[in-house]
Formats: sequence, C-alpha cells, structure tokens
Amino acid sequence: MIFLLPRRVVLAASLCLIALLTGCSHAPSAAQDPEAAANGFFALIEKGDARAAYDSAAFGFQVAQTFDAFLSNARELGLVGGQPPAWTRKALDGAETRLDGTVITQFGTPINISVTLTPDGKDWKLFSLRTSIGRQEAENRFTVVGKGSDFNDVYHQPMPDPKQLADLVHDTLTTFNTAAQRADFHDFFNSVSEYWKNGLQPYRGAAADAGNVNKDQFQSVQADSRLTEKMLKDHFQGFVDKKIELSSVAGLPPVFDRPPLITQNGFLDLYGHFDAPQYRVYFFLEYVYELPHWKLFGIEIELRQ
Repeated sequence: MIFLLPRRVVLAASLCLIALLTGCSHAPSAAQDPEAAANGFFALIEKGDARAAYDSAAFGFQVAQTFDAFLSNARELGLVGGQPPAWTRKALDGAETRLDGTVITQFGTPINISVTLTPDGKDWKLFSLRTSIGRQEAENRFTVVGKGSDFNDVYHQPMPDPKQLADLVHDTLTTFNTAAQRADFHDFFNSVSEYWKNGLQPYRGAAADAGNVNKDQFQSVQADSRLTEKMLKDHFQGFVDKKIELSSVAGLPPVFDRPPLITQNGFLDLYGHFDAPQYRVYFFLEYVYELPHWKLFGIEIELRQ
C-alpha cells in the first residue's frame, strides 16, 4: 500500500529543512505574546470572521477538523458575536503556553475556555481549544481526534426538548409519507444519516462495553449492509402498493411508549405511536447526530387498525 503525504505536510518539512540549513530559529521572538495571539483569534471569531480565525490557527488545529465543522461549533457555542475572553490563568511550559479564562457568549452565558498555543516561526498559534460550563469537565469540542465528550457527540448532545422530539418524528414521517405516495424514495434517502448510507456502525469494543467509547468512532461493516435507495423502496413497497396515507399524523401529537433515550453509543431512540383516524401508527425511529442536526439512522413503521 502506498501512502502519500499531504502536500501541506511536505511543504512544512521542506521549510524546516531550509531553516536548519540557514541557521534560522523556529522559537518565537521574546516580544511575541501568546496571550495577544489568543485574543486575536477570538477577536476574529467575535466579529464573524471565523475563516480568518481558522486560518490563523496552528496546522494541527486545522487538521483536527474542517472549517465547516469549526464554524458550526463556534456558532453553536455562541462564540460568534460573543465578548473578548477574560484570562484568569497563564502557564508557560517549554514551547507551549496554556491560557484559562471565560468568555461571555452571544447568548449572554459565560463559558470556561482553555487554550493551548504553540510556536510557529515567529508567531504563537492556537493549537487546541477546550470549553466547559460551570464545573463540568472541559470538553475538547474543536477536534475530531482523541475526543471524549466532544464536538459532534455523536457527540455528547443533550436530549432534545419535547417540541424538538415531536418535530423530529413529524418531519421523518412526513418525508416518508411523501416518498410512499410518490413511490420515489430519492428525497427520503438523501435526508438520512451519512453513517447509515455508508454502512457504518458504532465501534463496539472493550471501551464500548465499559461505556467509555468515543461516540464519533464508527467502523465499516460489509458493503452489502450499506443503505441504498432501492433497499428503502423494497422494504416499504407494501406502503406504496396499498397507497397508505399517513398525512393525518402531521396534526397529531406523538405518544412515546418508552421514554426517549440517548444510548451509550450516542443514538437517539424514539418508540411510540400516533392515534390516526384510520390506523394506530407505531414507529421506531433511531437518530445519530450529524452536525448540525439529528439524522435518521433506522426506521420501522407498523400499522394496526
């Protein structure tokens, strides 16, 4: 198997070699202040220029997540439009500086932040960013590498409120009903989780058994388990043939037969029914969190008269 280094990594290695040959130092100038670099990073986010903030961060920070993921998380936390950080602790450990403090988000709530900066040429650059609320343990939300309770929890998401749960069920069944009425599952297929489409399952090993699995870790399963549009249509062909109409559930509240549950693998499981005029519509819906929404990962629908 041949492994190709990303062009950017090769370029960085070349620059290091040039610096060694010319005797240049990579230590930042004594006049450079890591606190000022951190303030500059947050100032860019606060004014809405998340792209510039992302580009100003260390290469390791950028490798850990895409810009779209970074922007989505910054918006979700309320860092965009927030206030400047107030630092309460500064620690220099060799070629690394850590700053701890608080930020008032655009929602008016304080969150704790902990940033690590590393030298890059003559500059300090932000390498990691952790956040927490109150006395919660700081979360490494801005990374897809080595996460515990983190960014996409698939990614440690809280339980949606009752209205959000009802909206999830209604949206799913409305999209499904449209597919069945048209005998065309293309849009419904496009709406479901990418994990489901790609035949991925949550990683189940010793860590999972202990309840400590990183919920963003998925493993491939056999290719024939990947979801296809045809599989959906074949499975629900009976709804198409019998012209089952479920539009009436849109105006009804879902009744949850079991309390909504987020499993230790990060799935949101919803069991319940609708008392529709013609049928009692039972549903089992399973979702996984894909920024910025819960996406369908499994569905079963049963009708009883």
